[in-house]
Parts: sequence; C-alpha cells; structure tokens
Amino acid sequence: MITDIHKGDYGTEGKVRWELFDMEIDVGIDNGVSVEYAEKCAEALNSLSDKLIKEIFEAAKRYCLFFIDLCGDEWDDWNEMSFKVTKKTPAEKLKSEITPTSLIVNKPKDDRIGFRIGGSCTWDDEHGIEIAILDGKLVYLGAFEGHSAWSDFKADDEWNFVNGLEK
Repeated sequence: MITDIHKGDYGTEGKVRWELFDMEIDVGIDNGVSVEYAEKCAEALNSLSDKLIKEIFEAAKRYCLFFIDLCGDEWDDWNEMSFKVTKKTPAEKLKSEITPTSLIVNKPKDDRIGFRIGGSCTWDDEHGIEIAILDGKLVYLGAFEGHSAWSDFKADDEWNFVNGLEK
C-alpha cells in the first residue's frame, strides 16, 4: 500500500493513495516506527467508516465557520473558497476545499492504530488542517499543530473542532 519507501531526514518516507480523496499523498514515518505499523495506518486510512468520514466533514465545517467568524469583515478580502459556507451547507461539500498532503505516522504509545493527516484548506491557508485518528475515532481536527494521535486533547479546547460534535 505504501510505495516509494525510502529514508528521509526525519524518518522513513513514502507515498500512499487516499481513496476518499482519490489522490496520492506523502507518508512520513517517525524514526523508530516500523513500516509494518505504518502499513496498518495506511490501511486504516483507506478503511474509514462512513460515520467517521461524516464526522471529519462535520468537524471541518465547524472549523470553517469558526474561522470565517473569527476573521469577520476581513474574510471577504481574501476568501478563496469556491462557494459560501453557512450553517445550512452540507458538511460533505467541504471535501472540495480540503487538500490532504500527508499521512503522518508517529511512534505509537500502545497497540492501537493512530495517525494524522496534514493538509491545506481554502478557508485557512496559513494554518492548514490536521486530522488525528486513534483507534478508529476522530480525536482532533483543526489547524495544523503537530499533535500526535495520542496527545491529551481537552474537551474544552475551542480549537479542536471534534469537541461538541454529536457522535
């Protein structure tokens, strides 16, 4: 599943196709993490449940609306989105505004499968988007912060747009 595997400056690197977005993305595997474990992460990436995919787009929509509100009147000056997002916008429509660029495999803290996806999003091109999945659950979605899927995500963190999602 992971192709073009080679040693990079910070660990092992490669490529994987993310079927949900129908595109190839980079893979970054931390030093000390086996390619075998990374393959399990790549397999999990391409086996996301429909429920989890729905949660990803719902959280992305919450991130987008929060960011638009945060920017206020300045939003219209540099908005590059292809459509206007409102509370009524179907969440899955935001898929067209997200460009995943990397599957990031950090050293696991236990035997669960955990990984992150990094990328860009048209509503916040400066900070991008980070999606962390642990054991088949969405644990973080927000600006790219360099978290691990095992990070201690606080329930009151307004910048983690998973918080407050109806699950």
